Amino acid sequence: MLNSINLLGPVSLTGPEGKSLRRASQQRRIALLALVASSPGESISRDRVLGLLWPDRDERTARHLLADSVYVLRQTLGDSAITAAGETLRLSSDVVSIDVVEFRRALTEHRWSDAVQLYRGDFLDGFFVRNAADFDRWAMSERDRLRAAATRASSLLADSLRATGRISEAVTAAERALELSPSDEPSFRMLLDLLVASSNRPRADAVSRLFIERLASDLGISPSVQTTEMLRRARAVETAEPIVVVAPRRRARQRGEIDSVTAGIIVQGRHHWDQRTRSSMQRAITYFTRATERDPRAVEAWCGLADSWVVMGGRAYAPVDIAIERAAASANRALGIDDALSCVHTSLGGLNIMRRRWREAQSEFKSAIEIDPHNADARHWLSMSLLTGFGSRDEAVREQTIAADLNPVLSMNIGVLGWQRYLRGEYNLSRSSMEPALDLNADFEEGHAGLARVAARLGDEDTVMRTIGDGLARHGELRGDLLAEQASALAVLGDKRRARRLALEATAHQTIPLNLALAWASIGDGDRAMQHLERESFFVYWAPQALWWDPRFDQIREEVRFKRVLERVGRVWSPEWQ
Repeated sequence: MLNSINLLGPVSLTGPEGKSLRRASQQRRIALLALVASSPGESISRDRVLGLLWPDRDERTARHLLADSVYVLRQTLGDSAITAAGETLRLSSDVVSIDVVEFRRALTEHRWSDAVQLYRGDFLDGFFVRNAADFDRWAMSERDRLRAAATRASSLLADSLRATGRISEAVTAAERALELSPSDEPSFRMLLDLLVASSNRPRADAVSRLFIERLASDLGISPSVQTTEMLRRARAVETAEPIVVVAPRRRARQRGEIDSVTAGIIVQGRHHWDQRTRSSMQRAITYFTRATERDPRAVEAWCGLADSWVVMGGRAYAPVDIAIERAAASANRALGIDDALSCVHTSLGGLNIMRRRWREAQSEFKSAIEIDPHNADARHWLSMSLLTGFGSRDEAVREQTIAADLNPVLSMNIGVLGWQRYLRGEYNLSRSSMEPALDLNADFEEGHAGLARVAARLGDEDTVMRTIGDGLARHGELRGDLLAEQASALAVLGDKRRARRLALEATAHQTIPLNLALAWASIGDGDRAMQHLERESFFVYWAPQALWWDPRFDQIREEVRFKRVLERVGRVWSPEWQ
């Protein structure tokens, strides 16, 4: 087996036995591999590499750094992986399998199905090199070129499948083309034509509505005459309902556009911000900082930094006082540049959540939504404010449902909706949110605990054990918390002997006291539950909600010690009850 380098989607380097090639995974070594692999004939001149990867170094130093990178790559991948002929570097496909090379070869040979399968995501997704702006620009250009090629391959695959009568497979290929280029009218027309040909009018209607709304909201335009005529013909039946186009989102004034590289860096930052793990938040901060260094007036980068520090403090990834200080500095910087952007008010609202200023937070989120009703993050955080600041569960669920509808591929939005439905005792609805949240992102930290929690309420032990097992395999650093969740679930299912053993094991790890309290309360050991509650700081964002409404505390809710804990939670979070 060959060494394998994947540059389409998240970057990965693996050896013949599937082991990660960590030594080759330093930023500029990966960038070097990407440059060579993406160049014609898998070869590139040394001068080109030096100019893109070490522009700030003198030639002697840069050549030394290049030689060192080539040496390490040869040691890791094999002596013949990278060969040198004079001033040219070449990558050997006999030693290294590279998805970009295979993708390009499939295109050349008209193997459209292989090309579509190889395109697992955007080129160098989430990857950048510090102090190498020209490389970032090259990567962005290459990313656009490869995405366009993948769109074309998907369309050509759909054509070939239709020609052989395989309409349902052709629909799948056409959907992939539109997914890659969501505003491309030819791709939309092809999909619509195939859906009509397959007599799938409900799906055709849904796709048409979504496409027209996307053009209106994202680009502020209507479909072309050709597309409009095709829509008219496709809907020429008496039972068809008219397609109603939502009003385009209100666009705030702009005080200066940012360059495409900076915009790309911000997008990468948001991608990591959406994951909400400790490591992803640190990567998001790196991206947003990089964007502000490139363009100090990039408002969305400052908003990204503010939002990242809000999450860092809210999830106890950083001390709350430090998180508030850094979030405030970034949010105020964004406010000073442009106070008319929706993201600015979203960041200010998040900051006020951290400060427990609930009415101010609510006001900022409503301002953000008024500017841009499609702002899913503002809706999500407004839901959090309504739930924690005012105890308004029904309103919170309504706003979170809208957030999940606006961004249905974000695990956080769907998972939080599942959590809120769990707190209302809507266990089947909760499960219907938790399962897709995990399907979308198997690394979603709250997903495994959330699905196990609701599966226990539904009497599904198999799902509890499978989900916690998967969580332990993916999140070893959360072992104690996941074991506590498993103990709680087993106790709810009636197996208190195993639950007690797991709770004792969880106690030996760095487990959040609140999770241990939930486990022991589920087991029926109120004294131990109270001991852990009395050690809890209650700074984690979901702590007050669990105290107020989680059914696992029902057996001890009337105890005097528990009521004292509730008073302390009130002092920490200062809820402004309506």
